[in-house]
Amino acid sequence: MAVSYPDAIGEHVATSERYYTGGLQYAGYLEPAAIATGQISNLFLFMQNMLNVPMTVTIKVSPPLTGLFRGRKPLLRVGDPVIQIELAEAEAGLLTLPVTTTEQTGAGQFGLTIEVKAATKGRGERVRPAKSTSSLETKFIDSPVGLNLVSSLGATYSEKSAKKAVFSLNVTGKKRASKKKPALKYQYDKIWDTDDAQIFTKSIQEINSRRAKLKTALDMETLYANLYAESVKRFANAGLPLRIGEAITLAKILTYTCQYFLSNPDRVNGLLLPIWERALSLDADTTDALDVIRLYGYHHLLRVSVALSFGVIGRATGQQLWSQEERQAVAGHIADTVEMGEKLDIEFLYLPLLIAGTQISKRLILPDEGVENSLALMKQARLARPDLFKDKDMARANQVYNQIMKKALA
Repeated sequence: MAVSYPDAIGEHVATSERYYTGGLQYAGYLEPAAIATGQISNLFLFMQNMLNVPMTVTIKVSPPLTGLFRGRKPLLRVGDPVIQIELAEAEAGLLTLPVTTTEQTGAGQFGLTIEVKAATKGRGERVRPAKSTSSLETKFIDSPVGLNLVSSLGATYSEKSAKKAVFSLNVTGKKRASKKKPALKYQYDKIWDTDDAQIFTKSIQEINSRRAKLKTALDMETLYANLYAESVKRFANAGLPLRIGEAITLAKILTYTCQYFLSNPDRVNGLLLPIWERALSLDADTTDALDVIRLYGYHHLLRVSVALSFGVIGRATGQQLWSQEERQAVAGHIADTVEMGEKLDIEFLYLPLLIAGTQISKRLILPDEGVENSLALMKQARLARPDLFKDKDMARANQVYNQIMKKALA
């Protein structure tokens, strides 16, 4: 294999089996997976060039047809039945293809077939493997999708040779026809190219050259103190001033997340690499590791902490109470909202961060800390927010919090 590049599409799609043809790897899904007649679903097709030469990708879209006696008419419609896309060396991208029904479509399950042909400009060598296993264990985080972990820790997948793929769409019910024609123009967006590889390589080199010093600089007590102060500031900017017990517990789960990654050489880059990539892409000074994490890494740390927190709660309760899609959405919402300084609802602080922080409170004890006092302050902070979890949809979260706090105080 030539120079190796990180997987790009595993950050966006979780499927472990990917299609492969002519040097192109692809995977996708229809979203929403079910529509009423007249509505639109989007085929999200992720593609990555597995070779070190450019290629032209031609995609032919074939809708399902009615039977012979109904004239073999299409049951689904797209704007462009044939699409051609140019991919540079090792480039990865997303094709968004709107799909809608036709006058012949009734309720049922319909398969949209795509035929993919990749023509390379010259003979190329592989830059990504045909099979891969992620170094991220699933103890706490069961999927790396949306967490910016795939480039550093890899994705688990294997290839299946296939020039064609079929994506199923469920059509239900009837919708009143709109006089306005739906917009069915496809869109292609680049998600990775070799320019990204330059920052990626530079970040790895810097982290590796400073690994021993980073381990010393990022000790538990120092991390906790810095994350406590940074969290108080950032959540206040998001319209959510933290009470003392909340600040302690939040800093604990953030520190616990850091330790989870830093304590294992196989996953340490899952924490550090995305942070250094962001800092270096902004030409920031990376001399002080703590400043880098506070200023450029808080968003990444908060997002993976949310994902890990759901895992902590799942292990505490013996089951995962929220779907993968819900957890991914919450992780992105919390991290993005706090990063932009927009108002964050209190429920998102408690679920999952403070519930998980309470659960691990006795596993991460700081020098001279009275952990019982920390838990008492957390309980006091919760009691001071009587409107928390009042919504019926949050009853389960309230039950889990009470269960975990009771056990922690025992």
